[in-house]
Amino acid sequence: MGTERGAQRLGVVAVLLASLVGCDYDTQPDCAMPPCPLPLAIMISVTSAVGGPVVGVSVELSGSASGFVPCNLGTSATACSILGTAGTYGMRVSAPGFQTVAQAVTVAGSNPPCRCPTVQTQQLSMVLTPS
Repeated sequence: MGTERGAQRLGVVAVLLASLVGCDYDTQPDCAMPPCPLPLAIMISVTSAVGGPVVGVSVELSGSASGFVPCNLGTSATACSILGTAGTYGMRVSAPGFQTVAQAVTVAGSNPPCRCPTVQTQQLSMVLTPS
């Protein structure tokens, strides 16, 4: 009897989860969105026109995602990782003492209703010119 009650509770939790994530439990009874981390949509390598990494780089996003992405200073370049789903991203890459570079990129992928999103990670190289 305890196992039966546990199965009933699990069924209720599955129905609640399905309703929260937009799955239609009546037509897709096995549909329950797993907890999904956002995939790596865009990887940007930023260097200075005079060579080497750039200190203080940030990426401002618009379009499929919005906000600011901090970047990590490396030995030969600065790396910026943008997590997200398929779509078109507008980006403004800037750093103190450098001219801002604007670029748009489209990330291909899928956002299935009952599975985790997938993307084809876009790799970009950007060179910033001192202002």
